[in-house]
Amino acid sequence: MKTKEKVLSTDGKTSLNHVTWSPSTGKPKAILQLVHGMAEYIERYDAFAHYLNENKILVVGHDHLGHGYSVDEGAPLYGYFSKENSPEILIEDVHSITLKTQTVYPDLPYFIMGHSMGSFVVRNYLKKYSSLVDGAIIMGTGGRRPELKAALAVTALLNKKQPTVINKKIDTLAFGNFYKSFPEKRTPMDWLSKNKQNVDDYLEDPLLGFTFTNNGFDTLFQLTAAANEKGWYNAINHTLPFLFISGEQDPVGNFGKAVIQVTEEMATDGFDAITLQLYPDLRHELLNEKESDLIQSDILNWINHQLTK
Repeated sequence: MKTKEKVLSTDGKTSLNHVTWSPSTGKPKAILQLVHGMAEYIERYDAFAHYLNENKILVVGHDHLGHGYSVDEGAPLYGYFSKENSPEILIEDVHSITLKTQTVYPDLPYFIMGHSMGSFVVRNYLKKYSSLVDGAIIMGTGGRRPELKAALAVTALLNKKQPTVINKKIDTLAFGNFYKSFPEKRTPMDWLSKNKQNVDDYLEDPLLGFTFTNNGFDTLFQLTAAANEKGWYNAINHTLPFLFISGEQDPVGNFGKAVIQVTEEMATDGFDAITLQLYPDLRHELLNEKESDLIQSDILNWINHQLTK
């Protein structure tokens, strides 16, 4: 059963679209909070959420500011987050959903999963709130990008002067070459998935694939840089179980290399429960590949394993 409600963002003014998927019968055995990626929305995860419901896991999530149905009517501005402190507001919005859910279900094991931009949000969230969760799933994440330092100098200035301007040039610089690594070269979004139907659906959905504003890019780059700064994981509970899951053909994770580097650094620092799962032929949107049944099953099996410990 899916229910939707509006909750107030920590920006103090915007209503967030908050969705809960509940098992149709019986008490849930655990909770998974989903944190979606850039230029998408939480109900793209509907099939995955229903699959987890069938296995007694309650699922919650929300549309980020500037995404999906969290864009206030009358002033639609996709790809814009907040005038000030955007990264912190995104993190605190995730935290508010955690607290809201745990108030209703205080005794259930609680897991969190972030995809793509959502993975960077979650990695930063865990710096402050790892004590609130029992495991974290990091999907479609990336590692250090040396060019971000220079990019942030530019986006910080643009965000200050023209925060609401949509910036196609930065979009092209950041993502425009991703599709060139793949043989089809059918659309600029081929890098998302080898499943052509998913790419076509993505391009046709008006709530997907919009270009970020200067504010959006500055926020994204800040989150990415902070999630990859040296020792970013120092404050995280080192016994927290992690599942890192990515396609080996995902350019966001540098074709698996960046994801491996992130997990190796964490293991060296003393994290003792890291699982890394790379899928050789898959790209960025694992849950929208034709092999989604396998992905869903692997995630469920990991959650179930944590519940037996």
